[in-house]
Amino acid sequence: MDGKMRKNLQFFTVAAVFGFLLGGCASNGALSTQKIAAGEKAITDAKVGNASLNAPAELNMAEGKMVQAKEALAKKEYEKAARLAEQASIDAEYAHTKASTAKTKKTVEEMRKNIDALRQEIERLSQK
Repeated sequence: MDGKMRKNLQFFTVAAVFGFLLGGCASNGALSTQKIAAGEKAITDAKVGNASLNAPAELNMAEGKMVQAKEALAKKEYEKAARLAEQASIDAEYAHTKASTAKTKKTVEEMRKNIDALRQEIERLSQK
């Protein structure tokens, strides 16, 4: 192999390695962006599910982690951004579930009250 061919080979090897490194960073950034989008959707779903009323602390925690994830993404700290976005998603899903459970408990309590009222009415009518 002559000197010119060796230099070309070295150049292409370095260029390929550099390309893979840049591709890796871009994919981490894209992955972080996807996780942030998923976290934002989870937060939106939690808000729609009345988490702001029934699980405000959990929702606030999710929103705080989402802010931190966006800041990390802006600083190109992709792993940190992805991790925080995942945590925000989990917190938001927990808030949504907690809110849904609270709503179900309220519905059950209302049904119990209605059943009790119907029983009392049946007893009253049967005594006549």
